[in-house]
Amino acid sequence: MRIITVSALVALFVVGCAAAPPLATLSQGTTGTISFQSLTFPGHLWDPFMPPLVEGKSAVVSGTLTLPSGGGPFPAIVLTHGCSGVSATATGWATTLTRAGIAAFVVDSFGDRYIREVCTGREHVNIASILTDVYRALELLGTHPRIDPSRIGIMGLSFGGRTAVWASQTRFQERYGSGRPRFAAYLAFYPASCYITLADEAKVSGGPIRIFIGTEDDWTPVAQCRPYVERLRRMGTDVTLFEYPGAYHAFDSTTAPASSYWAEAITPRNCAFIERDGRIVDPATGKVAGIDAPCMTRGAHFGHNPDAYRKAVDDVRGFLRAAFKMP
Repeated sequence: MRIITVSALVALFVVGCAAAPPLATLSQGTTGTISFQSLTFPGHLWDPFMPPLVEGKSAVVSGTLTLPSGGGPFPAIVLTHGCSGVSATATGWATTLTRAGIAAFVVDSFGDRYIREVCTGREHVNIASILTDVYRALELLGTHPRIDPSRIGIMGLSFGGRTAVWASQTRFQERYGSGRPRFAAYLAFYPASCYITLADEAKVSGGPIRIFIGTEDDWTPVAQCRPYVERLRRMGTDVTLFEYPGAYHAFDSTTAPASSYWAEAITPRNCAFIERDGRIVDPATGKVAGIDAPCMTRGAHFGHNPDAYRKAVDDVRGFLRAAFKMP
C-alpha cells in the first residue's frame, strides 16, 4: 500500500550515520531499538532459491523490542513486516500484543538495507535474507532475562506472512537458523505464500500455524490458501485458516481508509508456482517464476475493516493464550 514507512524514513535519514553496534545477547535486559547481526543474500525473492550460507554477506538489521510491565518471563512474538516495510500496522500489533502480556520484537528488514518497498518490484530482496533475520531475532530474544525462550512465536504481514509460514519449514530452520530453538507458533496475516507449492511442504517443526485473511482479498486471495491448508491438514500439520467476510488485504491497518486501490502493486492472484529441481517455477512456462511471469498482474485493493480487525484481535489473543499456555 502507498504509505510512508519507518523503513523509508530510516533510509532517508541514516545515510552516512553510524549504525548502533549489533548485540549478540540481551542478557542485560535491553529494550527499545536493537541492532543485531544477519546476512544479505543476492538475488530477488526466491531466485536463487535457498542459497547456501557462504553466499550471504554480513549485514546488520534492527528491531524494536517492547515488553509488558512486570518481571516476566513473558512469551514473545517476532513481528515481520509487509512489502512496504515497518508500518503503523506492525507497530499497532506490537502494542496490542504487549497489552495482552506478550513481548513484541518488530524487525525492520528493509531500513538498514536501504530498501523502501518491494510491492511494486522496483526494489528487491532475497527471501533467504528475511528468513535469516527472523531466525537470528528468535535466538537473540531467547537470551533476554524477561522472555521465556520456549514461548517465542512469529507473526508476519503479507510479504512477512510468507516469511512466517516458511519459517516453519524444517529445512529453512536448519540452513538459515541454528536448527534450535524453533518458533512456538506461526501467525500469518494475508500471506504472499499460498500460491507457491513447496516440495516437502508438510515437513514443518515448531508450533501450530494460523493464517488470517479476508474473503475479499484480491492481492493474496483466500482461494489460494484454502487448498494449501487442506493439504497440510491431510498430512497431519496443526494449521487453521481464519476467514473474515468482506475484508480486503490489510484489513488490520487501522490507519488505512475502508477501501483503496494501488494500481502499481504486483499481485500473484492468478499464479500457481511450484518448487521443482531446487527452483520455484511457473508451470505454465517452465521457467523460473518471478514478477515477470505472465500470470502476475498489477493492481489490488486494501483497506481497514473494523469488524474483521476486532475479530482477528480476539482470534490472535485466544490462539496465543492457548499456544503459550497463558492464564
